Amino acid sequence: MVGLAELTSTLRGHSAVRHAQVTAIRHDDRDVTIGVVEFSQYVSGPELRSYVWDRLGADCGLDGVLLVDAMPLTGDALDIEYVRSAVIAGTCTLFEGPVDHVEERLLSIWGSAMNLRWVGVHDDFLDLGGDSMVAVEILSKIEDEFGEALDVYDFMSTYSIRGVAGLLRGPRVLQQTVNG
Repeated sequence: MVGLAELTSTLRGHSAVRHAQVTAIRHDDRDVTIGVVEFSQYVSGPELRSYVWDRLGADCGLDGVLLVDAMPLTGDALDIEYVRSAVIAGTCTLFEGPVDHVEERLLSIWGSAMNLRWVGVHDDFLDLGGDSMVAVEILSKIEDEFGEALDVYDFMSTYSIRGVAGLLRGPRVLQQTVNG
């Protein structure tokens, strides 16, 4: 794990970042480190998290990136309550790895189809750069892997690996996976 100053400096090195600050907050009985980023051109939170992880390693301690139009300040300091509220509201997606074999297999499919090294189970498909062509490729790979054809609308409505895994954990699919 690296310090907040190094995380901040690394985030500021991205061409789309105008200003960045990193802070630690308490969430769900654990400490999480959040980068708060004011951007000059659109970039997603998962993209910035991956940018930092590629440079400092996945164990650097950065759990999520909150995108803001302007730095939330209280006086001259970062407004920690604003950051905490954004995490609670889901505005800032925290990285979470897979909890089972279904999510592990989906992470592999998504990472391969989208050429991504770091994908969390809650990362939004569109924020990761997904589009209709990639969706079709992922759906094809899911059908090959799980023997289940998912509807494009259902896939896009779930938007994350955790959501798609929920669709695949239905009784019929799990039975096919166990038997197949």
